[in-house]
Amino acid sequence: MKRISGIWLALGLSWAVQAADENANVYYWTDAQGVMHFSDRPVPGKQMQRMQIEIANPPASNPNPVIDTSAQDQKETPPTIAYSLSISSPLTEQTIRDNEGRITVQNQLTPAIPEEDPAELFLYVDENRYPCDAASLSCQVSDIDRGAHQLRTELVSKSGKILASSGTVTVYLFRVIAVR
Repeated sequence: MKRISGIWLALGLSWAVQAADENANVYYWTDAQGVMHFSDRPVPGKQMQRMQIEIANPPASNPNPVIDTSAQDQKETPPTIAYSLSISSPLTEQTIRDNEGRITVQNQLTPAIPEEDPAELFLYVDENRYPCDAASLSCQVSDIDRGAHQLRTELVSKSGKILASSGTVTVYLFRVIAVR
């Protein structure tokens, strides 16, 4: 019961503070069960006590700011570069004729990858991952089965973060099958 009355006390004081302008009167009384009640105006028929509360405005600036030293200890991280990666060749819905099942993909990347921060380029053919030449932005895979294939590329940092991803391109690989 005392716990509940403590909650009501805190709740009543918070309501009183919210309702107050600068200085306010708070009325309180204790009922037969020993629970304290609070109000911003007198309740008729209740024997109440009155308390005046002064509300101080907070300072415009914090006189005791907390200084974050963790940021000073860490190295400044360079701003992230927003890369744009797209497949320039082959075009979507293009048919590729190659009896060895080779698909060559040429990409466009803006801005260029800085030499001091190398990244890796990967080609996904139907969700199978193949490494590419990040310097020339070229990818080549071979021995791919004939049929429709979904192609997309990703630029990945050395830490494994995906920096850019191209849209998906659908191509059709045509391979002649020799009948013996």
